[in-house]
Amino acid sequence: MKLLDNIQKYLLWWIFGAVALGLSAVKFFGGYGFSPLICLFAALVMIYPSLVPLSFDKVGASLKNYRIIAFSLFVNFIVSPAAAFVLGYVFLRENPELWIGLMLLSLLPGGGMATTWALKSKADMPSAIGIIITNLFVAILAVPPLISLALARIMPVQGAAYSADGTCPISVATNDALSCARGSGVDSVKIALAIFLIVVVPLVLAYGTQKVIKKQKGAEYFESIKGSFGKISNLGLVLVLVALMALGSNEVIFSNPAMIARSSIPLVLFYGIVFSVSMVGYRIWKKSDKGKSLVWGSYLRYVTLALGMAISLVFQNPALSASIVIIVMSYFIQIPTSAWLARYFEKTGNNLIGN
Repeated sequence: MKLLDNIQKYLLWWIFGAVALGLSAVKFFGGYGFSPLICLFAALVMIYPSLVPLSFDKVGASLKNYRIIAFSLFVNFIVSPAAAFVLGYVFLRENPELWIGLMLLSLLPGGGMATTWALKSKADMPSAIGIIITNLFVAILAVPPLISLALARIMPVQGAAYSADGTCPISVATNDALSCARGSGVDSVKIALAIFLIVVVPLVLAYGTQKVIKKQKGAEYFESIKGSFGKISNLGLVLVLVALMALGSNEVIFSNPAMIARSSIPLVLFYGIVFSVSMVGYRIWKKSDKGKSLVWGSYLRYVTLALGMAISLVFQNPALSASIVIIVMSYFIQIPTSAWLARYFEKTGNNLIGN
């Protein structure tokens, strides 16, 4: 338990260490080829435990907050993907795999981190639960067609990406794994299958786990231990990151290190746009506890799930492994800004109206 607590407390440093260890394996030993076992490993040790603490039994009651849920859906499935697509077009046309990673982030909101911060900031939990779970189910349905549509739009852009000398910068960046004239090798059916294996199956297992524990030990016991599942998910995240960063296809990071800098600008702008729109909603709901729930459910991305989906895309096309890079980088924005936002809510808590 001390290890789990340490990872929870210093998660950013553990993430940094996992990335460094994995990339060191690529730099000095050449890494290894992708295995579908990584998908199974990620689903079991990273995604499944992150879903167990969700308040499934409160979904029905939470849906009465339909107005705030509708606003969150507007932010998460219209504003967010539109911002990611435009920013990707402006900054990431020569690195389509990074663009795809940004699109995945934009379509997967919420998660266990949103629940944790909502609770810490004394947000309205029925609203938070309704927002988080509704958005998760919508994401399950929306991600396959929207990512397929994004891929269809992103790949034609590549057709006009040739340099003046006739070379393709995308081919150079990905060591010929992608070209200016070639598609992604990913289709909507495979994405839907990945959603089923990486999201739906762990979700069903998480629901079953919660029901069994409550039946055998009682609801109070489950409430006392559910935080441990989040800690286990953090450990799984660290292990999965080591495995992902050690993929041989990540050699592109060393051959094209500028992609890190190119990722930073659109990623920061993306979070800034989503945060700004979420704060508009916070003010619409008169800076109330419900408004806090809206911010947490709209601003935060389900990064763990985005990583899982990126793994499934890499399984279909190893050239997309760099999509993982921009997703991992999001932790270094999301965790510190979440801590700042929680302090902001705490400072303004005594002045909130409309609770």
